[in-house]
Amino acid sequence: MENLKTETQNETPVEYLRRLAGDTREAGLTSTAYDIEAAADRIEQQEKEIEALTQQSENHQKVARDIVQSNNQFADAIMSIIGDRVEAIADDMTETVAENVRDNFDITEYECQINDMIDDRVPEQKDEDEQREAVESIIKEVLSGATLTIDV
Repeated sequence: MENLKTETQNETPVEYLRRLAGDTREAGLTSTAYDIEAAADRIEQQEKEIEALTQQSENHQKVARDIVQSNNQFADAIMSIIGDRVEAIADDMTETVAENVRDNFDITEYECQINDMIDDRVPEQKDEDEQREAVESIIKEVLSGATLTIDV
């Protein structure tokens, strides 16, 4: 029994099914043994397909990594050839735009918008009558309901 236990611990599912099919055949159940053998064959076939697909996937991943590395090397090579020129063109364009803005900027074109912004920020000035009325109103509000005592 100990030997059988060790033997079954190391066998694969397919090996187990084949052993089971043999035992079933010896017991006189050939039809069932045939079905078990067919299942073992099918499992074995699927394991081989899985292994082939896994290998294929690994190969595709390696090819993809190689393509990415090749593209990166190609991009580096192109930039080493034209990079300085591209930078110079970008710097020239930036300088040209800055010069155009400096040379053609006229603040008077924006005078209305600037005045509107100032008006929005600065409160309106009240004339003297409005100020006096506002002060009187505040004093009345503060003193309403107050009791004043004047000692002479």
